[in-house]
Amino acid sequence: MSRPKKVAIIGAGPSGLVAAKTLLHNYPKGTFSPTIFEKGHEIGGLWPIEPRDTTTESTTPRQRPHNGFVDPSMPTNQSRFTVTFSDLAWESVIDGADIPMFPQAWQAGKYLQAYAERYIPKETLRLGHKVVGSTRETSGGSRPLWTIQWVLERWDNEKGKSSTDEEVESETFDYLIVASGYFSTPYTPDIPGLPSFVEKTFHSSAIHTKEDISLMLEKCGATKGGSGKLIVIGGSISGAEAASALALFLSSMSATAFQYRGYEVHHICTRPFWTIPYYLPYAAPQDDIQEKTVQFVPLDLVLHDLARRPPGPVQYNFGPVSQQQETKVNEYFLSLLGDQHAGYGNIGGGSRDGTNNTQPSLIAISDDYAEYVQSGSVRPTIGRVCAINRTQSGQANVDIKGPDGEMITLPNVTAIVTATGFTPFASLSFLPKDVLSRLEYSAEDSYFPLILDEKGTSNAEVPDIGFVGLYRGPYWGVMEMQARRVAESWYRADSEQGIQFSTEELKNKAQERQKMRDYKNADPDSRGQFPMGDYVGLMETFARDMGIPRAPLPEAGESLGPVLPTRYVAEGQGKPSMLAESHCALASLRDTLTYDSDASRTGLTRAIFRALHGIWNFSRVSSRYDGEVTGTARFSPTYPTYPKDEREYTYDELKRVDRTPRSLDRFIYRLGQNSAHSGEMQISILNSNSDVELGEAPQILHELSFVGPPRLEYEGSGREEYVVRAGGCMSSEDNNRRGFEHSYEYVFRLEGVAISSWECNVKYKKTRTDNYGHSDGGVNEWRRTVYRR
Repeated sequence: MSRPKKVAIIGAGPSGLVAAKTLLHNYPKGTFSPTIFEKGHEIGGLWPIEPRDTTTESTTPRQRPHNGFVDPSMPTNQSRFTVTFSDLAWESVIDGADIPMFPQAWQAGKYLQAYAERYIPKETLRLGHKVVGSTRETSGGSRPLWTIQWVLERWDNEKGKSSTDEEVESETFDYLIVASGYFSTPYTPDIPGLPSFVEKTFHSSAIHTKEDISLMLEKCGATKGGSGKLIVIGGSISGAEAASALALFLSSMSATAFQYRGYEVHHICTRPFWTIPYYLPYAAPQDDIQEKTVQFVPLDLVLHDLARRPPGPVQYNFGPVSQQQETKVNEYFLSLLGDQHAGYGNIGGGSRDGTNNTQPSLIAISDDYAEYVQSGSVRPTIGRVCAINRTQSGQANVDIKGPDGEMITLPNVTAIVTATGFTPFASLSFLPKDVLSRLEYSAEDSYFPLILDEKGTSNAEVPDIGFVGLYRGPYWGVMEMQARRVAESWYRADSEQGIQFSTEELKNKAQERQKMRDYKNADPDSRGQFPMGDYVGLMETFARDMGIPRAPLPEAGESLGPVLPTRYVAEGQGKPSMLAESHCALASLRDTLTYDSDASRTGLTRAIFRALHGIWNFSRVSSRYDGEVTGTARFSPTYPTYPKDEREYTYDELKRVDRTPRSLDRFIYRLGQNSAHSGEMQISILNSNSDVELGEAPQILHELSFVGPPRLEYEGSGREEYVVRAGGCMSSEDNNRRGFEHSYEYVFRLEGVAISSWECNVKYKKTRTDNYGHSDGGVNEWRRTVYRR
């Protein structure tokens, strides 16, 4: 009997863990003997495993865990159905009633911790082992061997930091998997003049919370009554997140404490981009329902739906993005998101349909960014920062070159946030130079640092090294597929001769590497957001190549449904416990896609609350007065008053009297858990006078209760709109105390993901009693308010 094949795995993040699990459990026992080397003292890589401590937030800036750049409270930008592996359901990690649709980063870390505890023996993990070098040794005609060198990283709890031993240790392995991640080092571009402003420049990975931003402004010398510009440089997801975080801080400080009102947020991005909210409309097939309806489900269930692909086997798209492809993408997003959202959510798209872009559009995932743009809280500019000039005041002037070559200068810049991503080079620094040379390593191109075949997992020139998760924007499902691909290749390898390929296999691998070279050398402006961005194509072709069937999803009807890791269970995962995990996750997915389920109602509640953000024009009529009252209403995001609430707005009205705005009502809108139904979300409206601090617990006026899903109606112009109705009423105790009986009716009209208009109808009855306590039946009154953008 041959000995197990020894495999060194560098990194204990999601890619390293799934690689080890695949080697240990998808093949007969004793086939592989993996060892994971991790320089940190916890598994998870960038994902923290503890929540942020909220008990000292008011006095002490948050300390981010030492093992990652990700803020513990940051939600994932894909749902739990995508941020998962095929053989561990989220229901086995978090109690069902409390399981979030978009887990926070620390919950993703807990998932990885549970995954390791279930599938990876402790002796496989070598935490606190920093790999500092490696050699690939060949002797005679025998297969190559890898020698891994490491030093110990010792953690000092008292000092809160680690120390490194000087002694270098080593061990020999048959194979090596690089799973040390792409996001190893924050990247700051080389911009003329930036070094002179370095103490006021921050990377977006350090800017998430209220405490982060407050500390940043303090370091920059910003004052609560001062003024200046806060600039975010860089597009894509991190740029939108950073700009939104700054806008939330300024909005909250302005609305609740009247501070920092003189500061503006500007976002500079080199390419046009679309902003996509977390929940998108999905027309699920319902045979028993004649009326056309739609539900709001997590964005990945919509964007990764197989219905978007042509009939037949799904192909993997790799290479420069053509103008035809870009036009098709823009047309799809316009039809999905709607014309109104495109007006301020398609940044730099030019024409409303976004079809005249000369560069492929980026995608940013945010529930707030487009609305911040609509309200003027974020001011985007398409262009490239070409110089930063520090002034005598300590601020800076930033020069920007627009797409047409025109120069723009933004003066009075107080702080700069670089949302320019990460580089993978440090993750590859331990590889020997001769191996890097054969892998065609480029230290200048983070988009294509290596030339690989087998969809980024290997290179036939060095077949005993594998790569899992080493590309921009890796999904957990793709990591799992890559781990399977690498393991399958090594499983078939001869123990003495190593990996042997047929002539046809070598030809195909060479063609794939050449295709990557061609893409690398193409016009940079034709590059997509991610080099391997076709997630659906990757998953489907990986599965087809390895003979992994896709689990059916009858609830999705003829559309076949979304591509998700749970639907692809490999042959070696036939253990009852593994299959039970897959079945549990599929059951949860089916419930989410089911018409008018709890999950779909939660999605609708979140979508409506998000779309209220911004400025509205209103008109109001009432039984109490003649004529019409007009004005503006502004929903301003603030930090939630209570931890149990997810989001919060202050609502301020200004009415127009002789063309002069006058302040009217102030309310508070909150999105939080429904106290009566665990797991459901609830919108609450509270009364608040402008001179009362938010922390003084304003009285709840009422809570919204939605009546069914959105239903299709046609407005006067013939345009399709989905109408959502909701009701609300005060508790009987509040009615009796106030002497009123109130009832509320809301009608929201949706066009794509935006609310085109909405109205609030209030009916209230005031009961009159005489001196003897007899009621005269009361007076019925009403008020109707209509809101439009």
